[in-house]
Order: sequence, then C-alpha cells, then structure tokens
Amino acid sequence: MTQATTIGALRETGYRPKSVKEELRGNLISALAAKREMFKGIVGYETTVIPQIENAILSGQDIIFLGERGQAKTRIARRLIELLDETVPAIAGCEINDDPFAPICAACKYRVANDGDSVELVWLTPDQRYSEKLATPDISIADLIGEVDPIKVAEGRYLSDEMTIHYGLVPRTHRGIFTLNELPDLAERVQVGLLNVMEERDVQIRGYKVRLPLDLFVVASANPEDYTNRGRIITPLKDRFGSQIRTHYPKEITTEVGIMEQE
Repeated sequence: MTQATTIGALRETGYRPKSVKEELRGNLISALAAKREMFKGIVGYETTVIPQIENAILSGQDIIFLGERGQAKTRIARRLIELLDETVPAIAGCEINDDPFAPICAACKYRVANDGDSVELVWLTPDQRYSEKLATPDISIADLIGEVDPIKVAEGRYLSDEMTIHYGLVPRTHRGIFTLNELPDLAERVQVGLLNVMEERDVQIRGYKVRLPLDLFVVASANPEDYTNRGRIITPLKDRFGSQIRTHYPKEITTEVGIMEQE
C-alpha cells in the first residue's frame, strides 16, 4: 500500500491513530495468539521476567527493572520496539514526531491551522521511535526535557513563547519508547521534571509551564536499593511505574553456558 504523503491523503485512507501503549498491547496480543517467540535471544527469563513484562504491556503500565548489572535490562528494553507498528505517520519537520491528527507542539498546531490537509508527512520506523539515556548526576532538565533557545529569543520571541523551546530527549521521543538506565543516579530535581512529564503531562522551563501531553512508554532500570548508595528514586516517580520487575542472574548452569555461547 502506498503511504500517504499529506494529512488529507492520510485522512482518506481511514487511518486511526493509536497511543503507544495501545499499539504495544495490540501487537503483543497478536504475537501471543500466533505463538510467536517474544524477546528472542533473552534466555533464562521465560517463566519469570518475560510473563511480567507481558502483563505490564497488556495492562498499559510503564516498567522499571530492578536488578544488578549484566541482567539484560537494557537489552530487553531495546527489544520492545519489535512490538511497535512497522511505520506510523508524523508531521514532516516536527521536532517531536507529532501525530498528524492531534499535534501538541505550537509549531505543528500553527501549520495544521493554516495549511490544513496539505501538511506533509513522514513515516517513522520502530528504530526512529526509540531513545535511551544513561542517567548520571550531571544530566540536567535541559538534556531530558528542554530549554529556552537563546537564538529564538534573540529573533524577537518572548521567553514565555512555547516556540522558543529547544526540546530535550524525552519530548523528542513522543509517540515512542523512552528508556532511562540507572534511574537513581539522576538528580532529584530532574526526577521531579520527569515526573511532571509522566504524570501531569506538562513541563516547566524557567518557571513557565507548558502543556505537553506526551504519548510515551517509559522504561527505567535501577539497582535494588540494597546494592547502591549513589542515589535514590523519589517516591512519587517510583510509584508512577505501575510495574516493578526484578531481574536475576541465571538459575541453571545450562542457561549460563547458553548466554556465554551467545556472547
């Protein structure tokens, strides 16, 4: 089927947008019905971790993996893109992959209001809809959420103008999967900013609140509190992850051998 290149052409196809979590859930149900192997290459978790992941996706819950290093937490997160649709449409030139039928950034709202059905589209692959970041204490709100772009201000825009924002990694993963590794290492004030995005659906940049209802499936990883003293996860953010899944080292020698041969 030829992919639509404008909003008008997309509308004529009868396309109906889905949230990321609806997309993952639907494709997982199809995979389970077809008895397709999930998370190929991840061994030792068939009866422990993987069923919990499936339950989390089916119930639409964000996931935090708790476990020590070397337990395939990041590898599992990367394999989740296999449950995304092959392609989805987005407004061409948009920094945050806006839905053609429900844009959330000011620039795309303006374009759709003025150009209507002639707005051009691009089609995103699963790889383009996945982002990950290793949390470190020096990561700032600007890195994850965004910051005021001084160049846009110099061009004559007001600081409070949403069009002055240079978006960070999280908004740029809108309509995709965002993974944050070693979450406790993230400064608490940055965790608060992430909580606002996940829970309140808004961001605060230099004191200005911007409504940003991002569509995300968020995955995080952390070492159990017993094993690290470097930081902590603030309680409201930890509670936001509806599914807390503990990973583990192989329980059988044969599994360990299989992992070694795989590597």
